Parts: sequence; structure tokens; C-alpha cells
Amino acid sequence: MSVVATYAVEGMTCGGCAKRVRNAVDVAIPGVEVIEIDPKSGRMRLGSDAPLPEETVRGAVESSGYRFAGVLA
Repeated sequence: MSVVATYAVEGMTCGGCAKRVRNAVDVAIPGVEVIEIDPKSGRMRLGSDAPLPEETVRGAVESSGYRFAGVLA
């Protein structure tokens, strides 16, 4: 894993929410090696070998029913 990015996801309130997002990302984005999600803060950290296109991450998050709110610094 050489690239780590943190994203904001809105609408998650519990571990079940985080699991839905995690499953969607795992299925939709090949090459993701690390998925860490904190539903209370709304932060999702992804680790991969190459940078992930923002639109790909957005699509995965939104397919799970939550709002992708952008890339965090």
C-alpha cells in the first residue's frame, strides 16, 4: 500500500452504516487494500497501490446510500 486517502461520508450513524459503505467500496473499487471507516466522525480512510479516482470513490459510497462529501486533507 503506497497511497492513503481520507474521505468524508455523510449520513452514517452506526456500525451497520459503516459496513454497508465498506462492502460497497470493497466490491466497486479493485485494488483497495485498507478500508477504515468511523461512522461517528464520517471519515473513511482507503489505502491502495495507486491513487483512486474521486468519481470512483463517490460512486461506491453513493451506491451504498450515503453522501460522499469529498476528500479530506
